[in-house]
Formats: sequence, C-alpha cells, structure tokens
Amino acid sequence: MNYSNLDEILSKNGHFHTLSELHKGRLIKLVNGVLCGEYKHTELLPTKEIGSVSLHSNQLYKWFRKKNDDGYYKKVIQHYFDVVNESYQFGKGKGYTKKFKLKEWIYDLCIEVYKNPQPIELSSIIDSVKPITVIPNNGVHKLDINGNPKSSTIEINPIVEPNIQNLEMMIEELENSKSISIREHIREKYLFQLYQWRQTLNNTVCPCGLLQLYQESGNGRLNPMERLDFPHLIHTQNRIRQVLFSGMDLYDYDMSNSHLSIFYGLCKKYGMDCHFIGDYLENKSHYREKWSYDFCVKEKIIKKYIISWLYGNTMSEVTDNPYYKVLGYERMIRIKSDLVLVGIYNEIIRGRKLIVNQHTSLNGNITNVMDKESVTKRLKSKLCFILFGYESKILEIVNQVIGNKMKVLIYDGWIGSKTDVSILERTIQNRLDLDIRFDQELIENPPISLMI
Repeated sequence: MNYSNLDEILSKNGHFHTLSELHKGRLIKLVNGVLCGEYKHTELLPTKEIGSVSLHSNQLYKWFRKKNDDGYYKKVIQHYFDVVNESYQFGKGKGYTKKFKLKEWIYDLCIEVYKNPQPIELSSIIDSVKPITVIPNNGVHKLDINGNPKSSTIEINPIVEPNIQNLEMMIEELENSKSISIREHIREKYLFQLYQWRQTLNNTVCPCGLLQLYQESGNGRLNPMERLDFPHLIHTQNRIRQVLFSGMDLYDYDMSNSHLSIFYGLCKKYGMDCHFIGDYLENKSHYREKWSYDFCVKEKIIKKYIISWLYGNTMSEVTDNPYYKVLGYERMIRIKSDLVLVGIYNEIIRGRKLIVNQHTSLNGNITNVMDKESVTKRLKSKLCFILFGYESKILEIVNQVIGNKMKVLIYDGWIGSKTDVSILERTIQNRLDLDIRFDQELIENPPISLMI
C-alpha cells in the first residue's frame, strides 16, 4: 500500500475533496499508520472491540484545525473512523482514550489493493513521498529521532526473509475456513494483515524480502523508523509473526521481566535489599499462578499491574487507577492485603528515588547508560528513561555476542537463530552487573483454531 493508493481510496468519500492539501496529507499518514499497526489501543479489549486504535483528541486537534472551528477535527474523523465506544475509560476523563476503528469501506478497498499482483514501491515520507531505491548496510538509522548521531552499536540486516510458502498456506486455509459469527471478524482481521504482508513482500527494492528499518528514540530504545509507508514487524501481532517465521528454526527471545529485573539489579548495585522483588523474580510462575487463583484474574493482568507501579501507578482502589475497570474495587482491596504484593510495591516506591538519584547529573538532568540525557521533571518519567537505556544496552551486548543470528528486533527481545542464552546472561552479568534472564521459544505456526 503506498500513498497514491490511499489517496485514491480515501477520495471515494466526497468529503476528502473538501480538505486542504495539508489535511489530505495528514489524513493519509494517519490512515497509513493505522493500517501499519500503529496507534493500538492499550486497554484489554472485549472481542467486539478488537482492532480498535487510540486517537488522542489533542493530537487530532493539532493535525486538523481550522480557524474559528475548534471541533473541526471531529468533522474530519467521522467520515473515515467509527467510534467504537463513546465513553472514556474512566468517569474523570483519565486513563485511556476513546476507541476508534477505520470504516469498513476503507478496509474493503484496501484488500482489493493488497490483492493486486503488481509490485509496489516502498517509500519514505518526509515533506514528500520518496521511493526507497537504496538499501542501507545497517537496519538502524545513523541518526536518532532528534537528529543526533545514534548511540547504539547494533548492526542488523535490514532485509528479513520470511517463510513465504507458509504465509500463502495460511491465507488459503483462512480463505476456505468458516467461523462462528462471533469470531468472523477475527478471521477477517488476520486475513487482512496477511494480505498486507504478502503485498509488502511483492516490492521492487527487495523482492520476497521485508525491509525493516529502526531508529533510536530519545532514550536509546530502537523503534520502527518513522515516516515509512510500509508495515513493521514490531507493530505486528505475535500470531502473524509466527506465521511469517515458523518452520525456519527461528526462536523468539525476550528478557524475562525486563524492567523489573533491571530495577532489582540496580537497587542491589546501589545497596538496597529488595527481598520481595527478588523472591517474586525467582518464583514468578508460582506467584502468578497463586495470585491468578486468589484474585480470579488472568496472570498477565497481575504482571502488568505490578509493572505499572514502576511508572507511577499506585495500589489505590480509586476509579482513576488505570486498572480499576479490569480489577474492580473488591479485588483491588484484596490485592492490598497480600503481603508479597504490598512488599513489592513498597520496595518499588523506595527504589525509584534511589535509582533516579544515582543517575542525576550536577545540572539536575537525567543521564542513562546509553549516554542519553533527559530534562524531564517527573519521577516516573526519569525512571522510565533510565530503564529503557539499560534495556537498549543489554540488546546492544546481545548483538555484539550473536551478530547476524539476530534477525528482527522486538523492543526488549528479538527473533533469531538458536543461541545459548546462558552465555548472554553471563556476559551481561560481567559487563553491567545485572542478573538478566532470557526466555526463548521456538517459533511455530499458531493453531488454526486461534485464527478463525
């Protein structure tokens, strides 16, 4: 899907022709971003809301403004997006944004384009659309997002070769399968994404390969390069990545409890004992299973709830707590009576200040291990900046050890060939004095039952 395609698709709605050229361009970029997996809503979604995206009103107002018409952005969006849920996450207007979905007619027309056998150009979009004709030697851009020379030494092949045969087989199987009505939209969603990746492979610059470009953020983390008109594997659902890379003897690697493990290691380095956090990290399966049973909640929710404490969330059972809707008042009260969870929370509160103080320079700014600097004043933002820096440094060390065995970067993990993670763990321990563990899983095709 390139910009000329989207221009043609969106112009099917007469409203598109009333927009200024500036607003047309911004709308195309927004729709392209949604199609490429950006703007995903972070709330745990019910089945009917799967595929919803988060569009913040402040950002929309900035993109689509008109003199003497503060609500102009709403008049633009309503032609191309449906509001999935009119209410905000919380009554006080805090927490998550409203949920939106692209209108079905846009998806339908996109599928027609995706099925076109004509090879596509891959482009970057800065001031104008510029086809990519030269493939860089390194998938990581030489400049960070702020235009400064990158700090990361990671080198990774910008071209990834997936299992095309498996992709085609999954498409065929989904096209010929039937779903019960409640899951039909799930099957259609997966088919849409698979069509999209098939078309992306049919490109003029690296045929049968996926061009994957990264750019360093302000804290050192490697994100998908901005201003591209084709999808990135980071934004892609895990099940789709499984389809693309199964049957290739590739593994999915990620840091186990990455930020909490880094937090624990830094507290230990700076002389603070975190008994409860350490016990949890050593026995995470036991505790998550226990808490899941005790509080009748999914393990992943408890895991995310604990991580949210690192970044300023509290245990308070109030409606503007981001986990109030998921956990509920009674369950949150019971969680507050669990000695281990309370112990973890209290250690996080104490440890945050300790770590931030250790990374505060004489001018009051925060520096991290990637030699990045931040002027943020918020404690939770300072800690986030520090932990992301260590996460990036760990992946940099991994890359130095395994080289081209690293095929795809996925934030705190990677997809790659089989490697001995114990060597990686020892190396990181020696270089950073951090006890980091890696989980690994052979990438296999997802069961068809989960796709339909």
